Amino acid sequence: MLRKIESTVRTYRAIDVRNVQFEIQGANNVIELNVGQPWILKNGDYVVVAGEDDGRLGKFNGYAYRNDTREIFGKSEPGFLDGYRYILMGVLFSWAVFPVFIHIPAGLRRLKFGRKIDQAASMLWSTNG
Repeated sequence: MLRKIESTVRTYRAIDVRNVQFEIQGANNVIELNVGQPWILKNGDYVVVAGEDDGRLGKFNGYAYRNDTREIFGKSEPGFLDGYRYILMGVLFSWAVFPVFIHIPAGLRRLKFGRKIDQAASMLWSTNG
């Protein structure tokens, strides 16, 4: 279930230019954010993150974020093209049977994930006065 959380960045740890883990005031779990362009945030920035809880690892997976302090918006890459590519490959090579069971379900999962990212981004845009 997608939800959004917002508060001030307390600490952050850069993993690379597109992936960061951070904590915000008042939240118990670590937020992991993987965006299509380099992220921009610092301690003390007020951010709004849309995503969902990862029940297995106890962290919050952020799919889109808005840094109100620096007026920045970012989101994960939806991967719709990859989803369609997987499905097309499964259909084209259906005579081999194996791609039907691997590529088509993978493509459908990628399309579902892409819709989730777009929903998370629209949650932030709808409240961005």
